[in-house]
Amino acid sequence: MIHGKFTSKSDVWAFAVTLWEILTFAREQPFENLSDEKVIENIGHMYQDNKKHMVLPIPVGCPREIFDLMCECWQRNENSRPNFREIHLFLQRKNLGYRPSASSF
Repeated sequence: MIHGKFTSKSDVWAFAVTLWEILTFAREQPFENLSDEKVIENIGHMYQDNKKHMVLPIPVGCPREIFDLMCECWQRNENSRPNFREIHLFLQRKNLGYRPSASSF
């Protein structure tokens, strides 16, 4: 993304950010405490692999397994990120047995 190259793996990164926004009920903006320049600098740190980059914090009430999935999607090496099929299968397994009641809508 930072190099103007968009792939399904950069889409996985963006999916995880969108998931983070959903889990914060859109009450927070990703890296809202950073200027646009600092956000770009943060991504640059990730590509330099100097351990100075920041990731988004775990949303309040977010299950650890879901946050771990997001962190996998934010891996520096795009080959280490899951693909959408793997994400779908993971979320399906997490959903097994979940039956929302009619009153929850």
